[in-house]
Amino acid sequence: MRKPKIMITTAFGLLLLAIFLLLTADEPWKERERFVSPQKTNTIVVEYDFISRPTVYKEIWLWKKKIWTYEGSGFNEELRFQVEWLSENLIRFSYGDNNDGRHDESFLISIP
Repeated sequence: MRKPKIMITTAFGLLLLAIFLLLTADEPWKERERFVSPQKTNTIVVEYDFISRPTVYKEIWLWKKKIWTYEGSGFNEELRFQVEWLSENLIRFSYGDNNDGRHDESFLISIP
């Protein structure tokens, strides 16, 4: 009578552990950068997919919330956008092409 109860409890614990690991696991094919606001009240994570398209997330304890995604087609080369904190809840997210300036892009992103 006691053995099925132990097996069920163990299986439930393993299931919870598996869910936790899946929710917190990083995807190894994505590049990441982490930025903390000047007063350390907000943390953002910038992830780049395989064609250097950035997505900005707000870090919330063990998980992250998507707040902005680049809508362009991506880039042929590996690049990084710059993050400039304008306030605790506002960043300038920019990329400057040093060659001819036609690919210069800048976005204002509000952090909820």
